[in-house]
Amino acid sequence: MENITTHIKLLVQIVRCIHLKRELSEIDPNPQLNFWRLMHGGLLDLAVLEWTKIFGSNAEPTHWKGVVDDQKAFREDLFSRTGITENEWSKYWNEMKRYRDAAVAHHFDNPNFTHYPKLEIALTSCYFYYAYLIAKARELGETRYPDNLEEYCNRFAKQTNAVAKLALDATADCKEEVC
Repeated sequence: MENITTHIKLLVQIVRCIHLKRELSEIDPNPQLNFWRLMHGGLLDLAVLEWTKIFGSNAEPTHWKGVVDDQKAFREDLFSRTGITENEWSKYWNEMKRYRDAAVAHHFDNPNFTHYPKLEIALTSCYFYYAYLIAKARELGETRYPDNLEEYCNRFAKQTNAVAKLALDATADCKEEVC
């Protein structure tokens, strides 16, 4: 049960970061204060880092293969749920891993990024894996976590939007003093 709980917590962390970043970007896609720019970047970095713990290298102690019994069926269902092929998944996986390696986990003098990872596939894969895990958790009698992560995140996003608007409004008159 501990592995399942660990994975559930990671998935919740990932989707919260993605939703918070989305809400902030929706309200102010190009913030002028370094404070908000760091928030945007940190949320992206954390979402990618945590996602690669679950969907990245097989060597990760938190990789999904350490929990899933029928890995072939899981992969097929994952591709179906995300609406992509195995080759498209591999391309996305490499993009996420490359970003993590070059911009988050290691230091490279010139990572030369021209764009940042899109997070829709990461979000959908997290929803899919969470549904798999919550079914296992329920079989083991665990009831602490929401039944549906996507529904939970829709409520989270709504509240986050309201809080983000207040926070951004509160800093609207602040001028960047550290350039």
